[in-house]
Parts: sequence; structure tokens; C-alpha cells
Amino acid sequence: MSKKKHGMNKTAAGFLITAVLLLASGAVAYNWVRNSEVVPASAEVNLEISDVQEENTEEITEEIPTEPEIILTDFRYPVKTEGSKEFDIDTEYPPRNVVLMDADTGGIIAYKANDEKMFPASLTKVMTLIITVENTENFKDTVEMTSEMIEPLFADDASLAGFPAGDKPTIEEILYGIVLPSGADATVAAAKYVAGSEKAFVRLMNEKAEQMGLKNTHFMNTSGLHDEKHYSTANDMAAILSYAYNNEICRKVLSTAEYTIPTNNVREEEIYLQATLFKRMYGDEMPNVLVRGGKTGYTDEAMHCVEAFADVNGKTYIGVVCGSTSSWSSTGDLLSLFSVYCADGEPYDETVNVHIENEETEEEITEEFTEEITEEITGESAEENTEE
Repeated sequence: MSKKKHGMNKTAAGFLITAVLLLASGAVAYNWVRNSEVVPASAEVNLEISDVQEENTEEITEEIPTEPEIILTDFRYPVKTEGSKEFDIDTEYPPRNVVLMDADTGGIIAYKANDEKMFPASLTKVMTLIITVENTENFKDTVEMTSEMIEPLFADDASLAGFPAGDKPTIEEILYGIVLPSGADATVAAAKYVAGSEKAFVRLMNEKAEQMGLKNTHFMNTSGLHDEKHYSTANDMAAILSYAYNNEICRKVLSTAEYTIPTNNVREEEIYLQATLFKRMYGDEMPNVLVRGGKTGYTDEAMHCVEAFADVNGKTYIGVVCGSTSSWSSTGDLLSLFSVYCADGEPYDETVNVHIENEETEEEITEEFTEEITEEITGESAEENTEE
């Protein structure tokens, strides 16, 4: 009797399990049909997470291809054309390395040893400017200056913006300190802020040079102090300036003639910064030519260098002049380059091509210029080793 009862229980249990499964299947099917009408809150959360994950997967697939695309600011690399004028190496146009190009097309108008390796001195700082600008989100951020950053620069006789140890300039102030007075203290501060060290920052400079397709450029420091492994070409320098010109912040800094950094709790005096470029020229000395901005440089090995962008009859040109015998000759050579080959004008003549202030006569300007020349010649030995 007990066995029979046990058998009946097994049969009943079987029917019961079957019924439960059928009911469950029906419920699933029913809920699937009504899924668009009633969705549990937990299901909504799960759907959102799934959607986000799917979107993120798609974005990653699109934004990080096998070979990441390098997006660069629009710039031009100098390219020779049928009309490019080559200067005679020995007799025509004194500087060692020269290139003049159309900023819009990159077409070379005039050149001399433009793809030959040279030492760029402080023209280097244009790349330092670019890397700093592109790696800064808030230009009001500050960097603390330390004696460890500044003292080695005194030993190297580098030019300085004038930030004392303990000072905390903003990145905006550092940018002007890099370009206007050619401050090596500003370049090491930028390196510390962006990359933690000058060595790490220089890696970014060389990576950028590679991304830009520069032909023969390698950096060893942020300021342009002489190093046999720190070199470039006039072409590459023109391309870097073209890149900076097409960045609004870089162009603004490179076009600024003077900038004042206010006092703070470390400094009782303002820091007045004046562009080395506009110490040598006003920019409007030549008819139909307006030099808007640029950078200068000097070391014993590089000699005097200057590069600039200028507006000539509605067009923009970029000129690089390196290996000049003096700062004044490099300035005159650059002005002549823009005048003769872009504006169909005459070469620079200091007695004719002067900027006239409202209350000054041409004679007074010429006299002042002569005094400055004499001052530089007599006092140049004290500055000759200063890198600009």
C-alpha cells in the first residue's frame, strides 16, 4: 500500500512540475509581448548601462583606429617652385641660412642653404610656446619658480624673463616670458608645468617635430642653448613659425611688443617684458610691409637669427634669416627680404626706412638710431654670450 501511494505521489509531482513549466513559459511569452508597455525599473537601468557601453564601444572604435590619426594645426612647409629665387652662397645676401615663403601656400620665394643643418638658438622657443599652449587648459594656472630652476641658467649666461625664486607666475605670464624677452627661466617653468621636467618636455617637442614632418630638426633643451645635438634648418623653422601663426594664442604672444606682469606677495616690483624683435624694429619701416610678429635668437655658434611673419599688400609671408654677423644686420636683412621680394620695393636703408613718431622728426629718429648702433657696438661684448 505504501508503495502504491509513493507511486501516485511521483505521478502527481510530474504533472505538477509540467504545469508549472507551462505556466512559466506562458508568463515569459506574455511579458515579452507586453515588454513595450511595462518595463521594471531595474530593467530600465540595465538597458541604459547597456546602451552607454555600446555607444562607448562605438566611440572607441571610431576615435582610436589601429594607427591613431594625428590632427595638427593648419601650417605650411616651404616648397620650392619654378619662381623661387636662390641667393648666391658667397656673394649675394650675407646671412648663412635664409628662407622666405608665402604663408598661405608654402611656396618659397627666396632661399639660401635653407635645408642645411644649423643651430636655431632661441628660435627654438617658438616650439616651446606651441607645446605649452597645446598642453594647457587653464592659462591662469601657476608654477612655482625655484632656485634649482633658475641658478643653472645664470651659469649658462642665458637670457631671463626675471621671475625670482618663490614667484608663482601664471601660464599666461610664462608664455610672454618665453617669447618677449626670450626667458629661459620661463621655458623651464613651462616644462615643469606641462611635463614635470625639461627632459620630458623636450620629448614632446621632438614628437611634435616628427608629427609635423620636419626634415632635419632635433631638440635637446627648451631654450635653444647651444648643444651639438640641438639643430634644425631654416625650412623647418619656417614651418614651426607657420604652425604657431595658425594658432590664435601663439600668434597673439608672438605679435606682442610689450607686456607687464603685476606685483605680488613675492615681488614688490612689476616685471616689464619687451619683445627682442620690436627692440630692433617697429615693423612698419618699409613701404607696404608690416612685420606683425616673430622671434629672435643668438648664440656664438648660431650667430644672429631672426624670423617673422609680415603682411605685404594683403598677403602674409614668413621669413627666416640665420647666421648674420649682428642683430642689426639680421634685422635689416629681414626687412629687405620682405620689401624686395614681396613688395617690389628697395632694400632696407637705416637713413631712409624709419618709423616716424608724431612728435619726432626723421632726423631725430636717425640720430637715435645711430646712437643705438654705437651703443651696441661699444657694449656688445657684454651681451655677445647671452642667448636670446
